[in-house]
Amino acid sequence: MGVSLQKLKNTALFNMLLRVRTRLTLKATLLAAAIFFAFMPTVSQAYVYPATPSFGSGFSEPYPSPEWSLSALRGWIPVAPGKQGQGDHPLCASATDPHCANVASILADLIIPPCYSDADRICIEGLEIGAEGKPLEKTVLDHELTTKKTPADVKLGLPAGGSASLWNAPSVAHQGNSLSYAVIVSAGYNIDKKAPANSQKFEAIRFEAKVVPVNIKKGGYCGYEIFEVADDGYGFGEVNTSSRMVGEGCKYSEYKECILTEKGSCAAPAEFLPNSRVALTLRMDSKVTGWLFGRMKDVDVAITAIDTKNNKLRVEATSVNLLSGTAWVAKKDLINYPDLYAYMKKNWFIGDGKFEEGLNKTGSSWGDLMPTGTFDQFKVWEQLIKPNPEDNWRWNFASSNNNNANGTNCFAQAGKDKLIGLVTTNAPIYDSGAPAFKDGALSYKVAGLHFKADGSVFKGSYDLAIRSDVARCLYGFSNAPIRASVSVLSSDGSTQDVASELVTEKNGWMTLSAKNFTFSQPTIKVKLLQDKPVNSDTETSKQAAPVTKTIIKVKIINCVKGKTTKKVSGSNPKCPTGYKQK
Repeated sequence: MGVSLQKLKNTALFNMLLRVRTRLTLKATLLAAAIFFAFMPTVSQAYVYPATPSFGSGFSEPYPSPEWSLSALRGWIPVAPGKQGQGDHPLCASATDPHCANVASILADLIIPPCYSDADRICIEGLEIGAEGKPLEKTVLDHELTTKKTPADVKLGLPAGGSASLWNAPSVAHQGNSLSYAVIVSAGYNIDKKAPANSQKFEAIRFEAKVVPVNIKKGGYCGYEIFEVADDGYGFGEVNTSSRMVGEGCKYSEYKECILTEKGSCAAPAEFLPNSRVALTLRMDSKVTGWLFGRMKDVDVAITAIDTKNNKLRVEATSVNLLSGTAWVAKKDLINYPDLYAYMKKNWFIGDGKFEEGLNKTGSSWGDLMPTGTFDQFKVWEQLIKPNPEDNWRWNFASSNNNNANGTNCFAQAGKDKLIGLVTTNAPIYDSGAPAFKDGALSYKVAGLHFKADGSVFKGSYDLAIRSDVARCLYGFSNAPIRASVSVLSSDGSTQDVASELVTEKNGWMTLSAKNFTFSQPTIKVKLLQDKPVNSDTETSKQAAPVTKTIIKVKIINCVKGKTTKKVSGSNPKCPTGYKQK
């Protein structure tokens, strides 16, 4: 709050966030990743400040802005002892650039390019689009944007950095009446340059894939580039990186709705057709391990090995319509919301003790509710948040390599070299970590508003895809079929009835879903069940036991009643009532 967004985007504080995320927990890592893309709000959340000095907050699913879809290598030199600052962040032309010879580490933010040949690796192989209930159709690559690339370093395990790409569907137009779709796949790698030379390797630390319907607009647009600045302007005299437009005649005012730009054109985001089906196929480094998280539903995941170092990852799923909301409270009225007042005072610039000064200043400030893990912040703002009416159809997923959040050996061991699972939800706020395995259930927390803008109840969706061998490891299951029990625990402790699907299992993955649950802060619990296997030793002994035959002797007697005679047979026959044995 109170920090210029443009200054944060282009100078040292932002790059500090990029640097810090290489050493954070999974929750903080994905929060930093969310911050990375949090600077292009949706229309209703465009920071239109009220006339009265106020504090504001809200949530939306932000689009990336053009300068963030660029590949770059940034070094890091720690602050010298006894000095203040964030350290130097020089721009590296390559992993072995002499300009970065003295750095402690290098962070590579890479945009993954399309595949151009069968031999290409770490690339986008294909995109398929389908309208609701219709078959998927393969799109055709239009082109990869023209931006500065970063070179690969095979010896150090660094892939090449490319640019975002535009793809055209043969017939499936989105709500913008265009056939164009942007694919932005980013990956982060980090190398410790202070480690022994023979052990220095780039390690994958993050991964994100977005498919966005776009309309291509022509005008005074230019592309962006990352460049180095000698002084970041924060008073520490430190080297850092920034971004700028490249070319002549660039009109910045036209960029507010662009997610990608190049000379003379802009890709402006549009909406998917409701419940569009999307499939993205990637050739990815097998170092990208752990869990995937996404904005989609009805997920189908397939991973196959291409070679010893690379996998083919295909994610097919339906787009989801996300709820967004906005809240404002006048500074003079904040005292009427004691929980919100206490929260803001505690967290005002990390508790610098100047909150009251901020209350007395004119002007307004805004603070986003990040989608990952901000449950406490959501709780204090919830009563003031008003849902926005517009559609917000999204399709994206991301991963992280931190697999120890659950403390289970099954997750930790599997996550060392393979993707474990995929969790997706339409909840505005969600747990950034893998589902917690406790008391025999996988638990996952989400949060959101109870009602939509039109007054109808906002219904949640949750999908879990998990590798079969990991699920069986967790529960000690055999290879027999598995059933699922899905429950949604509301914040008041009651259990909601939800529409859940049975577990499906194919291609080494189990998938299940929970639909139509309500908010504000429910916890989803998934239990996998399996009938106890028959004890094979007992069964065998039963089959091997000798069969004893019993011979039963049958007697026949004659029974008489008057002139009527009956024959009765059996092991111990008796005459019916009224009859006498003859």
